[in-house]
Amino acid sequence: MKISAKIIADSINIQGDRITTMLVTFPRFILAELNTHRLFSRNSASSRAIPFEKMVESVEQNPFIPIAWQKDHKGMQGTEYFTDKVDILNNECLWLNCCNSAIFNATCLNENQLTKQLANRILEPFMWHTVLI
Repeated sequence: MKISAKIIADSINIQGDRITTMLVTFPRFILAELNTHRLFSRNSASSRAIPFEKMVESVEQNPFIPIAWQKDHKGMQGTEYFTDKVDILNNECLWLNCCNSAIFNATCLNENQLTKQLANRILEPFMWHTVLI
C-alpha cells in the first residue's frame, strides 16, 4: 500500500461553490494532523470498531514503513535524511522489529481479554488509514 488520493466526486452548484470528495489513504499517524483542520468534513474508520483479528492481519500483511528516514533534529521540520543503504536497511529492520513486537504484545493483551479499543491502539503506528474527505 502507499499514500494515495482519488477524487470520488467533484461538483459546482449554481452559486459557484465547489465540493470535491476524495478517498485518501495515508499512514495512520497523519490522521491527527488531518483532524486539526476543521475545514474538512470527513468520514474515517475507527480502530475501536475494527475487529482485533482483522487489524492484526492488516498490519502483518501490509505494515506502514516510512519511505524516507529523517535524521534527528531540533524543531518540527528537519531536512537531513539517511542516504547510506546500510543505515536505511538497519532503520527498516528496527522498524519492522517494533512492528512485530507491537503485534505480539497486542495479541497477548487481546488473549488476556483486553478490549479491542486498547489492543488495536498498539498497532496504530504501523497501520494504513483510509478516509473519505
